[in-house]
Amino acid sequence: MALIQLLFSAYSQAITSFFFFAVVLIVYLHIQHNAQLETSWLGILRNAQHVQLMNVMLYGIIVGLLASAVIVLLGIVVDYKAVLVIWPLAILLMLFNLRFVSFAYAGAVVCLASMLFGWPEIDVSALVAFIAILHLAESVLIYLDGFRDSIPVLMEYKQFKPVGAYVMKKLWPVPLVILVSPEQWMVTGAGGVGMPDWWPVFRSQADATGVLMLFPIVVALSYSDITSAQLPRERTRESGFWMGVYSLIILIIATISSRIYWMKYVAVISMPVLHELLIAMARKLQIREQPAFGAPWRGLRVLEVLPESVGEKMGIRPGDILMSLNGKQVNSQTKLEDILSEYPTFIWAKVERKGEIKELEWRDYQEGINELGVIFVPRQTGQFFIPEENRGIFFQLLRKIRKS
Repeated sequence: MALIQLLFSAYSQAITSFFFFAVVLIVYLHIQHNAQLETSWLGILRNAQHVQLMNVMLYGIIVGLLASAVIVLLGIVVDYKAVLVIWPLAILLMLFNLRFVSFAYAGAVVCLASMLFGWPEIDVSALVAFIAILHLAESVLIYLDGFRDSIPVLMEYKQFKPVGAYVMKKLWPVPLVILVSPEQWMVTGAGGVGMPDWWPVFRSQADATGVLMLFPIVVALSYSDITSAQLPRERTRESGFWMGVYSLIILIIATISSRIYWMKYVAVISMPVLHELLIAMARKLQIREQPAFGAPWRGLRVLEVLPESVGEKMGIRPGDILMSLNGKQVNSQTKLEDILSEYPTFIWAKVERKGEIKELEWRDYQEGINELGVIFVPRQTGQFFIPEENRGIFFQLLRKIRKS
């Protein structure tokens, strides 16, 4: 019970710290950027920016608390100085490729430098385990919240043929509590509690120092993906699962390496290598998959259903094919508008969902119905979404210089 009280006390310091609010500001700017993209494609903002911010903050705080509990229970003592070295290195690597912002790459460089040259002097196994837990927290966030506020867009497929796709860009502020030794950082007012005999599961170089401190920090975890073959919820569940598998593998290897020295090299090399394999596997699957949200031969493909709209109340879902409305076949949005131009008070629709025909209906006897609030995949369009390049700022500037 005393340990739980200390954990919550330190965690409250992380939530109320200046760094947490600084990261929240960065997250809010990220949400603003996404809001501009959403309004440019949909014409409206489905969820207010402050609602989106509160959502990612809530998930970040809950998952951060769970990750902190794992760090404390396993007994992973993190060298705070190593984190300070990794941050600028990750930013430097990001100049060459945006995916290198992940700690898996910068952490591997720092750990190899420590083992080969003796600087910085850190506990390699503990740092690898800490990075694994960060990725584990990221996998949970992706699985639970990665699909939310995904942006429906149109992408080009085979000679200007449009297909529906979903852009997912998430950034979560995640407060954490880590274990540090008093020699690394002095925390006034911190107390110590007795731990059970099985603790720590993770053997650290700092175990011999005796008393350990709970120290609050704040990180930002991100997720970015585009899917044209799956609905956002399906894609994020798949991505979150494989990220979780990757994280657990790295965590197990790191735990073994805390007892067997040569396994430290395996742990360090595995971080970037397995992360690259994970990315390569995702890209290969995307290339093989056929777009699932193209315009059908008959009917209209639903790309998005706006909140609180008639379509949502009827039960229409993204991916459905609207076959008919009020007994009339619908093959174009013009035909749909003609049917609704008379403000019918009762509508019934037939939609195809995963090969099955569903019959849906809605009534509005007071005002009538003149729109469904549904966005469909057009058969032709002159506007396509172009994914941002994954290359870093260095190569982007170099390309601009060459063009000029």
